[in-house]
Amino acid sequence: RLVPRASDDTGSDPAPSASAPPPEPPSSPPGKAIAGAGFALGVALFASGLGGGAPTLASLEKDAVPLDVALANGRPTVVEFYADWCEVCKESAPTVFDVERKFGGDVNFVMLNIDNTKWGGEMDQYGVDGIPHLVFLDKNGQSYGQVVGKFPKAALEQNVQALAEGRQNLPFAKFQEGASVARAPDIVAAPQSAVDDPRGGAVYNADPRAHG
Repeated sequence: RLVPRASDDTGSDPAPSASAPPPEPPSSPPGKAIAGAGFALGVALFASGLGGGAPTLASLEKDAVPLDVALANGRPTVVEFYADWCEVCKESAPTVFDVERKFGGDVNFVMLNIDNTKWGGEMDQYGVDGIPHLVFLDKNGQSYGQVVGKFPKAALEQNVQALAEGRQNLPFAKFQEGASVARAPDIVAAPQSAVDDPRGGAVYNADPRAHG
């Protein structure tokens, strides 16, 4: 006599006695793999200083044009005298970096470390007795003015733009002999006639092409 096969309470047939192979784990979606690669690239760029880290004096020096090249390539030049221990130089590095990125195709940017005795002659030539000390040279190497000490970004941009356009009268510059100290209200009233100087406030310039 045939005996009917028993079924479970759910009405489904019991599973076969032989066990089925385990399912394969799902593969990672393409988006996740791309995101992981992007993160790794970002970490590598940040570690190498290209991922948006604050510009430093070392990075400016690395990208700077050698002085002899700058004086021979027919372009105007900004020469910055600096030192690694100079706090104002460090603070101004991001400003110089931004302006260099904007005008670097038309203007040379040169970095000279005053602790290197190699630049003693240039320090004497431009009367460097405080840093940062920026000298603005035309395409023939003639000085059109200098800025000493802290300076606003707008002042540097306007000077470099004038230099790039071949203008001799730089809006912000200073000279040493005969310079008179301007009061803070005068800077606000006539922002194109004074620059910050850590040795004595703002220095008024009557002739932006003069230098010491």
